[in-house]
Amino acid sequence: MAVFSRTFTGNFAVMEAELIALREGLEFAVRHNFQLEAAEVDSLSIVQELKSAFIFSPLAELLHDVSTLIHTICQAPCQYIPREGNCVAHELASISFSLSNSFWTNCIPFFLSPHIRGDLTQ
Repeated sequence: MAVFSRTFTGNFAVMEAELIALREGLEFAVRHNFQLEAAEVDSLSIVQELKSAFIFSPLAELLHDVSTLIHTICQAPCQYIPREGNCVAHELASISFSLSNSFWTNCIPFFLSPHIRGDLTQ
């Protein structure tokens, strides 16, 4: 298990920010030689875009990066999960400004324990 948080500066549309976060998480997994069952997101729009021919999308480059990474390290395509099942990601996003660039491997940060339990029960 690994946990990763990284801060970006700039003004991003919601979908763009979600795709950047997904790409960064997948790149983190690649750097650490993780194989993933699947990438899970709480944005149905992203899952639908990844399944479409996104070549004409304004986010085509990001979608291509994410799609390539998913095919490289995931056993299944990107999957939609409700927000209630993605609490860890939202907690990391909400505190990312105070964490800066952080990661943990082979341990669970104490502040995430209740969120991980919640995600696992969803």
